[in-house]
Amino acid sequence: MGHRFVTDSAILIATEEVVPALSRLELDREGLIEAIMYADGERALCTANDPKGFELITMNARLARALRDRFVGDRWEVDESDNQPGIRNPHLKVRVIPCNFDENAGNRLADPSNLRDKGSASRSKTQCNKTAWLPGFEPSPETEKTEYETYVLGTYAAGGELRAELSKPQNFAAGKYTRFLPRIILLDGSEHEPMGAKAPREAPTEVIDIAVKRK
Repeated sequence: MGHRFVTDSAILIATEEVVPALSRLELDREGLIEAIMYADGERALCTANDPKGFELITMNARLARALRDRFVGDRWEVDESDNQPGIRNPHLKVRVIPCNFDENAGNRLADPSNLRDKGSASRSKTQCNKTAWLPGFEPSPETEKTEYETYVLGTYAAGGELRAELSKPQNFAAGKYTRFLPRIILLDGSEHEPMGAKAPREAPTEVIDIAVKRK
């Protein structure tokens, strides 16, 4: 796929930018990365004997579970709006849902999008996100939010790389997210030892060493 080059500057990648941005959302970088790594580990257990696309389903489902395990409590709660599993913060009116991104995930030089087409629920969430945002801008505390803003935790795992970002979609067309603002880069593909390629059809999923005693 070709690269869609970025024109916006609201891409947060340095630790000193990412940490406070996540803190304002009552999230933390370590917790998000742990959730992503757990989900990728579960995805890596898929083999060629699994149904087509099952590794993408596994990645999404396990990432939703890991987000809940890590963050659900006093501030965050389980969310299943429009059959899109995730978490939401009723105090901040913010929702986070997992999404499988294309190879531009975590790439500050190109715009990513969802790997598989989305439907009307994603379009509706994008419409709710279309509010002005500038780096460092804080909305007025007097402004009461009635709709949830939706962030997608986009991941891409292939070719020995794991990429991820937490981003807020602004545009949606033909089943695809086409613009994000802001983008909070969590993994750019350079930090991670891959869990391994999908096992071939004839290969076992686990190898067990059996000690043999000779008489």
